[in-house]
Amino acid sequence: MAYADNASKTVIVVNSEFPPPTIINAVAHSVLGLIGSNDRDAWNLLAYPSPAFPSESRISEFPVIVLRAKRSSALEKLIGALRDRGVPHNVFIDSMIGTSAENQQTATLAATPEQNKLICVALFGREEAIRPLIKSFSLYRESEPPRVAPTE
Repeated sequence: MAYADNASKTVIVVNSEFPPPTIINAVAHSVLGLIGSNDRDAWNLLAYPSPAFPSESRISEFPVIVLRAKRSSALEKLIGALRDRGVPHNVFIDSMIGTSAENQQTATLAATPEQNKLICVALFGREEAIRPLIKSFSLYRESEPPRVAPTE
């Protein structure tokens, strides 16, 4: 099924070395930070009322795509390209998992590519601007088992 409203996209690239619960946590935090640090109107959040489930959700008009990277170094390259082109993005590093926000901030300030791994990069932009930056990543599929990244 082709989706018609895809002029802009939210793309989440996850490091498949990590287990799904860790990835889900990283995705949630990355997307919250991405929207919180940018103009939320860019996502064109539409109302989806559902009387049968007594709720009214807000869903972006634009698609959300989840891609996978096989290692942290691919995400590091992506971050550099996003920064160079001014594409809004937010990252989640394994140092952001800890016993408190203060502990996580301290660990993240000291994080290095040699000692830490990127778990997720979330980005948002116009299709024509982001496509060249994400074309090397494949769709994340449920059937792919994690390759177990080192955890503390």
